[in-house]
Amino acid sequence: MSLQADLYTEFDTDPTNITAFIWWLAKKSGLSRNLRILDIGCGPGRMLMEYARLGWQVTGMEPDPDFYASAKQAAAHHPSIIIKHGGFEDLIEEDAYDLVTAINDPFAYVLDIPKRREALARVYRALRPGGLMFLEVKNFLYKLFYDQPIKEEFGKIDHRRIAHVMQQEIDFHNARWICRDEYIVEGENRTVSKTHTLAIITLPELMYFIEQQGFEQIETYPDYGVRDPQPINGRLILISARKPGVYQVASKT
Repeated sequence: MSLQADLYTEFDTDPTNITAFIWWLAKKSGLSRNLRILDIGCGPGRMLMEYARLGWQVTGMEPDPDFYASAKQAAAHHPSIIIKHGGFEDLIEEDAYDLVTAINDPFAYVLDIPKRREALARVYRALRPGGLMFLEVKNFLYKLFYDQPIKEEFGKIDHRRIAHVMQQEIDFHNARWICRDEYIVEGENRTVSKTHTLAIITLPELMYFIEQQGFEQIETYPDYGVRDPQPINGRLILISARKPGVYQVASKT
């Protein structure tokens, strides 16, 4: 993997709880055991490996070139995993997937409201009748109240200590959250920096646009540890919604 992918893997959330939740959600929703899943914004592909271990037919989409290359490398020996370069705007399939996920904020990277509407429309078309969409976005109202403008954490890669400094600011006029990640490698004259700009999306806005696209059975979850729909009360918005229609189990190919 690239250094960027290594840093993401070291400092990002462990996928175990997420995988368990997605498996539970699929089972609760009556989806096929050998379902076809699309993960948009799959990063270096960690979730894809977990989904493949469940026996699912997995497709990952990733627009970032470094993450895309790392995901391709990670999936090289997994015949059930397909990696595509792109994001929501590149999703063109119709009636192709039982489950579409976008975990760790890919939807918030779609900055303009018309493009977010189009992204949801593309997901709707890509789902089979009765299929399920699952989105994770940050609860920015929570972050505005509780987060500090500068945070620091530490990790290790190949026995090298890494300092991760996050600087956050808000563009109130355009409703955007800007995070500057700086990774400092101990003992080396090297710093890796990356700036993320995300749309500030509220739950009522998100639910409105999901309903407008025709989705039904919209449910929210505050974190990956719960096993029943609950109101949002923390730093994450987890939301699932179903495409109308009679769900039929597809034959395995």
